[in-house]
Order: sequence, then structure tokens, then C-alpha cells
Amino acid sequence: MKLHREMWNGLVAIEGIDGAGTTTLSRLLSETLNKRGRSFTSGCEPTPGPVGRLIREALAGRIPLEPKTLARLFTADRHEHLFGTGGIRKVLDSGAIYLTDRYFFSSLAYQTLDADWEWVDELNADFPLPGHLIFLGIPVSDAMIRLSSRSSREIFEHSELQIRVSEAYKKSLDAYRNSGMKILELDSRNPPADLRDASLKFIEDLI
Repeated sequence: MKLHREMWNGLVAIEGIDGAGTTTLSRLLSETLNKRGRSFTSGCEPTPGPVGRLIREALAGRIPLEPKTLARLFTADRHEHLFGTGGIRKVLDSGAIYLTDRYFFSSLAYQTLDADWEWVDELNADFPLPGHLIFLGIPVSDAMIRLSSRSSREIFEHSELQIRVSEAYKKSLDAYRNSGMKILELDSRNPPADLRDASLKFIEDLI
């Protein structure tokens, strides 16, 4: 594991299992930063780009892919997210904050269902650490209740898989806990406004 890697302080990553509320928190933080006039950009993984669209088709079950192929696609999409036109690197160079709904910790949680954790970690070894990582924890049973309202589910959105994803997230957070990256763990069953306020306090050095 490559602990001593480059760190991008203005990069804020939001992580959690499906149903944890990462997208909701990203939206609430974006709304608040916009009101405060702080320059920022928000994005997500998979991205809306061509590789990201292919990944979403695979996640929806419409394109069958081997697990390691999917893992490599996530890596390619992440590289574009970081270094492509209008990507994270350019945003941070402008002095703005970048909020990403999922980052390589999602690969360490999801792609390790079918591949060795060490292999997935090495696949992502050249990517920088975010300066701030916000992890939304939630019991799988509660997450499944939230997901039950969706009209369709992705290939990973099943309780037996999410239990393993949750365990892989814990392993990954522990592995990077002493990396110098700031980590905030929240209970996503709390009100969204409380999660937003705690996250804003966590990243106040950037604001």
C-alpha cells in the first residue's frame, strides 16, 4: 500500500455504501458554498464522461463485464476526472474547492468484492489522496430501506453485497487512517442538515 502519496488539500471526497446519502450531502454542501460565495466545483464517480457512461451501463446490468475489467474502467474514468479537461487538477489550481461524490475509496470497497484488496489498491496507487474524506456510515438494513424506494437497483445494491462493501470500507479507512488525510466519520441516519453542518465545520480551513 502506497501511504506516502501526494495529497491534494482542496479535494474533498464523500464516501459511503449505497443509500448512505453521499449525493444528498454533496448537494447540500454545494448549496451552502454557493450561498457563501466560495469558489468550488462538484463532481461524482462514475463521471458523466464516456468511460463513466459505460460504467453506469455496467452497473445497471445492461453490459456484462468481468470484475477486473470494471475495476480498470473505474481507474480510467478516475484519471480523466483528475487530469482531463476541466478536471479536478485544473479546478484546484484555480484556488477553488472540489467536492467529489465518491473517489478511489469506492473502488477499494466495491471492486474488492471480486478482486484482492491489494490488487485494487495498487491499481489506484498513483492517485492523490484527498485532503479531507467524509465517510457516511449507516447500517445496511437502514440503507436497504432507503434503496427500496428506487424504481430499479444497480448490481451492487443488495444487502448481502452491501454488508461486504461496508466491511471493505472499514478496512480501507483503517488502512489510510495514518496517511495524513483528514477523516470525518458521520452517522448518516442523522438529519441531513446536521450532516451538512458537521461537514462544513470539518472543511472550514478550506472555506
